[in-house]
Amino acid sequence: MGRDITKCHPRLQVKAAELKEACARRGYAVEIGESFRSVAEQDALYAQGRTKPGQIVTNARGSSYSSMHQWGVAFDFYRNDGSGAYNESGRFFENVGQIGKSLGLEWGGDWKSPVDRPHFQLPDWGSTPSALKRQYGNFDAFKRTWGNDTSVVPTKDNWVLRLQQELIRQGYRPGTADGIAGPATLNGCPTVKQGAQGGITKLIQERLSQVYKIGIGTSGTDGVFGADTKAAVMEFQRQKGLSIDGIAGKNTWRALLEL
Repeated sequence: MGRDITKCHPRLQVKAAELKEACARRGYAVEIGESFRSVAEQDALYAQGRTKPGQIVTNARGSSYSSMHQWGVAFDFYRNDGSGAYNESGRFFENVGQIGKSLGLEWGGDWKSPVDRPHFQLPDWGSTPSALKRQYGNFDAFKRTWGNDTSVVPTKDNWVLRLQQELIRQGYRPGTADGIAGPATLNGCPTVKQGAQGGITKLIQERLSQVYKIGIGTSGTDGVFGADTKAAVMEFQRQKGLSIDGIAGKNTWRALLEL
C-alpha cells in the first residue's frame, strides 16, 4: 500500500518528521506506515476481507475519496522498538498521540468511532473528507492548491542543492536533488562531529561562515571538522537556542536547513 510520505501534503511531511524526532527524544521509536493512497490502492484495501483474504479494515471505496489518506493529509504510524508494531503496552499509542497533538496534528485516538490510535492527519479540513470532496471533488484538483499553502514556502537554495548532491554522492538518501529543503533532506543528513572531513563538513563550514557570518578560524572552509569548526557549530547552536555540543545532529541540521 501507500507508504511514500513524499506524496503527501508538504505540511504533513514536515509534521511527520517532527513527530519522529519528538518521539525519539522521549524514548518512543515510531515509523511512518500508511500515508497517501491512490484510488487503486484504496480499492485494494477495501477488497480485503470482502473479495480478498484478510480482515475488513476500511469501509471506504477508492472511487468515493472517503479516506483522508486519499487526499494526502493523513498518515499512520507504528511502533518500531521490537516490541510489536501495534503493541499498546506502556500506553505507547496514547503517549505518541499526545506528542502528535502538541505538534498540531489531529489524532485518531480521540475519535469515538472508529477509534484509530495509529492515525494522524492535518486538522484543517475536519475529521472526514466531506469538506475536501465538496470543495475539490478529487485529489488532483486539491493537490494543485498545495503551492498556495503559505505555511510551507519551498524556495530553491544552491547550497541545499549542493548538499543534496553531496549526500547522494556519499550514499545517503536526501530525496530528490532539487535545491528545496524538506523532511527528506533533513532525514538524509548524517551526524557530523569533530574528526570528520570531506564535502559535507565543507558545506557546513560554508553555511556557518557565509550565511551566519560565524568565523571558522584560520583553517577556513577546508572540509576538516577540527576544533575551530566545532567552536563555530557551538556558536551557531547558542544563537539558535539549541543544545550546545558542537555536533551537527538532527536539530542543528534542521536549523542549518532553516526548516
